[in-house]
Amino acid sequence: MATSVSSMNDLQARILELEKVQSQQMTELKLSAVSIVGSFTPSNMLRSALKDVVQSPDLRKTAINAAIGIGAGFLGRKIYVGRSGGLFKKITGSALQFLITNFVRKKIPEIQERKSGYNPEA
Repeated sequence: MATSVSSMNDLQARILELEKVQSQQMTELKLSAVSIVGSFTPSNMLRSALKDVVQSPDLRKTAINAAIGIGAGFLGRKIYVGRSGGLFKKITGSALQFLITNFVRKKIPEIQERKSGYNPEA
């Protein structure tokens, strides 16, 4: 990159050339920064995480099982507590939700295993 400059005109031409290069690099850097900042928005991060879940079969199965467990726990709590429950009922409802969620989450793989192991011809 080191070039010898023999006259003042050559020096000024080289300075202009380097300033152009610097301007181009600064523009590219700003565009890259905008792109990087844009990729860290919550919606893009969520989209990326969901894409990973969809592409990984084990992770997808785990996410679905967790969602089913959470849904069952939430439904159990809603049924137990109802529209208006007292403080004790709400606390026990939360405990019930936790228990149901964990129970369902642990039982789903067993159910899936029994279903896939089911052989009507045997």
